[in-house]
Amino acid sequence: MRTTTRFALAAAVLLSPACGGIPLTAGADLDPGYDFTQYTSYVWDEPDDLPTGDPRLDNNPFFVHRLHSAIHWELATRGIEYAAEGPALQVHHHAVVREHVDVYAAEPSAGYTTEYGENTQVIQYQEGTFLVDLADARTGEVIWRGWARLDLSSALDDPMQMRDQIDRAIGKMFENFPIPYGGVQRAAAPVRPIEGR
Repeated sequence: MRTTTRFALAAAVLLSPACGGIPLTAGADLDPGYDFTQYTSYVWDEPDDLPTGDPRLDNNPFFVHRLHSAIHWELATRGIEYAAEGPALQVHHHAVVREHVDVYAAEPSAGYTTEYGENTQVIQYQEGTFLVDLADARTGEVIWRGWARLDLSSALDDPMQMRDQIDRAIGKMFENFPIPYGGVQRAAAPVRPIEGR
């Protein structure tokens, strides 16, 4: 069933191996009714005004550039290139950061004691969520949505770690994209990072 609403928001949530080995989780969903091989170009959709939940990322052009660079890499390696004029796809993304607390029952012999009680282990971290939507530029229908999740606690204060975490999350998100690396047409290797928007 095709999505008929105008370009819905898509998500990616990022979780790093820090803070107790919280794994990166990512995935995607798509409309199987579309032939993805017809899409060879894209343009960025207008950014939304929704806050990320962290002032270090809100209206931060460097953060947006890192997201654009990671998404561009995944699309370009599949033969889908940026084109300001007449693009086949619109790409929209959004990020959310929120405080997250996981509480686990611990082995009694480990001797954990916290405000949550004896024999409990508590992991507190900044959970990042990234959403990425690809929409048909003619109809505005979302045809693919990706998401990923990871702990951004240490990356929020380290731009290079943030870049690496974004690259990992977006890469994982695109793992099962309908067009494999190399694309339908053999495109030249993409240049990274993409300049401008």
